[in-house]
Amino acid sequence: MQAKSTFRFRSLVNRSPEEVYDWHLRPRMLERCIPPFEKMEVICSRGRPDQIGSKFILRSKVFNLFWSKHTLEFTKTVKNEFFSLHQLEGFFEQYDYSTTITEQETHTSEIIDRFEFSHNFPSFLSPFVSSHLKKRIGKILAYKHELIDFDIGMIQKYPFKKPYRVLISGSHGMIGRNIAYFLDFMGHEVWYLSRKQSDEENTVTWDPRTGECNPSDFEGFDVVINLAGENIGRGWWTKKKKKRVLESRTQGTQKLVDIIKGLKKPPKVFISASAVGYYGSRGREILTESAGPGRGLFISEVCEKWERVGRDLEEMGIRVACTRFGTVLSSEGGALKQMLPPFKWGLGGRFGDGQQYVSWIAIDDVVGALYHTMMTPKLHGAINVVSPNPVPNDLLAKKLAKRLNRWLGPPIPECLIRILLGQKGEELLLTSARVEPQLLIESGYSFHYPRLCQTLEHVV
Repeated sequence: MQAKSTFRFRSLVNRSPEEVYDWHLRPRMLERCIPPFEKMEVICSRGRPDQIGSKFILRSKVFNLFWSKHTLEFTKTVKNEFFSLHQLEGFFEQYDYSTTITEQETHTSEIIDRFEFSHNFPSFLSPFVSSHLKKRIGKILAYKHELIDFDIGMIQKYPFKKPYRVLISGSHGMIGRNIAYFLDFMGHEVWYLSRKQSDEENTVTWDPRTGECNPSDFEGFDVVINLAGENIGRGWWTKKKKKRVLESRTQGTQKLVDIIKGLKKPPKVFISASAVGYYGSRGREILTESAGPGRGLFISEVCEKWERVGRDLEEMGIRVACTRFGTVLSSEGGALKQMLPPFKWGLGGRFGDGQQYVSWIAIDDVVGALYHTMMTPKLHGAINVVSPNPVPNDLLAKKLAKRLNRWLGPPIPECLIRILLGQKGEELLLTSARVEPQLLIESGYSFHYPRLCQTLEHVV
């Protein structure tokens, strides 16, 4: 027997109906809507919501047990007011969704998302299934409506006459994937630097170890964003591992720099990743971009050498920015993803005495800061990509446990971290870097998630 449920989600945004409707029509809108905590991905998308008959296919994990594929079709649209879609194939017996956009007052819109779905679960499970789905859909929509305000603000703040051609290395990583989707969404032309031959459009192939490539493929880009490098958090830090980490960043970047030096039409901007590990362990000292590098740590050595390679391009008049990332908070990857399982079991606690500072940043602010750097001609040199509110590790642990509604677990002793993780544990978990984003703030970047509690509500 089919059980039907209806769900409405309403919110107000300080944007006009025209702006909200236009947001839904942009490329990669669907990918932008998927929260980092959702096990869901867009397989393909054909057409736009304002084109009746447009379809998209996504897959999602149902009840965290199995994957299900869904094919949906847009069935009706009214410009600046309404659009709807219907499930053609998928987990639900019947699934219909609509978005209504209504002007409330000057430059304010009411957005109502309405879902109607039915399923064939036994009647005694129906209340649980409906409750679970409504809660899940509600979290997705809350995330989506936050992004609407975020994205429209970015569109208005950074106008451009002609789309930029942007080449991204490391686009399969968490940061690379998110900035690529965002740039596509904003209307720029995104290309991907890949080690593997691919039939996909907008792909440039090369070998980062030897620099072998077709140099003409690199001509005419406005911006190159270099994010590639061996995952520093994966595996034990053996001599071979550390060599791969260092060489993947310095030699790979050097090969890319050498290619750019030989171009007839080189990029105007070169943005290369780095990390706040550059500063080493400095206790409670407040660190801005003018602070010198740390000493005696492997991660500091890597960052210092990595940045030095990229800055060779300044001699050509190319604007070079070295973005020093803090701990990026997103439940889809990085440190937070590794922290979530023990915290969900009520076993997560502080590392050591918990007094070491963690300079963190929300994934959406990483994307925003990279875009701000790209679109702000006066920004160059080292740029701290961190929130303005670093916190001690024990406070991060408390806030995460509270967000998950779990008990705070016992602290993990420093000696145990050193035994289990060795040098990697000491440098990544026990060092203290209280870093502030002085240049981002002075150049006019507005953080969307400056507070830890606010960020955890958004990404967990």
